[in-house]
Amino acid sequence: MKFIIFLSQTAILIFLVIVVIFGLKERKNLFELFIKGCYDGVKVVWDLFPTLLALVVSVGMLSSSGVVQVIGNILSPFFNLLKIPSEIIPMVLLRPISGSTTTAIATDIMKNYGVDTKIGLIASIIMGATETTIYVVALYTSKIKIKNVKEVLLIGLLADFIGISLSVFISNFIDIKI
Repeated sequence: MKFIIFLSQTAILIFLVIVVIFGLKERKNLFELFIKGCYDGVKVVWDLFPTLLALVVSVGMLSSSGVVQVIGNILSPFFNLLKIPSEIIPMVLLRPISGSTTTAIATDIMKNYGVDTKIGLIASIIMGATETTIYVVALYTSKIKIKNVKEVLLIGLLADFIGISLSVFISNFIDIKI
C-alpha cells in the first residue's frame, strides 16, 4: 500500500523522467518542443478567451441580477412535483452553465445544512452526476467552429435532467445511511 501512495505522489515526476528519456533516445530537441507546445497552448487560450469571458460575465450577471431567483420562483411548482427542495433550485438552474458557481452554492448548502442531510446528499449527487453542459458545448464548439449544436445541447441537458432527477429519487426513496 505504501508503494501505491509513493507512486501516486511521484507520478508527475515519473512521467516527466519518462518523457525526457524517450526524447533523448529519439534525439529530439526537448526544449524546442516544449516551447512549441507552450506557444500552441497560448494560441488555444487566446482563441477561447472571448467565449470564456462571455460565459463568466453572463453567469455573473445572472447570479447578481436575481434572474435565477425569479426563474426559480416561476418553476417552483414543477420542482415541487419532482420533490426538489427549494434550496437546491439555484444549483439546478446554474449547473449546466457554471461549475464554479454551483460549487459555491453546494459549499454553501453543506455549510448551512450539513453534508449528511438530505439536501446535502442531493447537492453532492448533482455535482457528481451532472455536467456544465452549456459551458462545455460553447467552449468546444467555439474552438472548432461548429455552429449547429442543438442536438448536442439537448442531449447534454437531458442527461443533466436525468442526473438531477435521479439524485432526488435516490435521496428521497432509498434509505441511505451516512
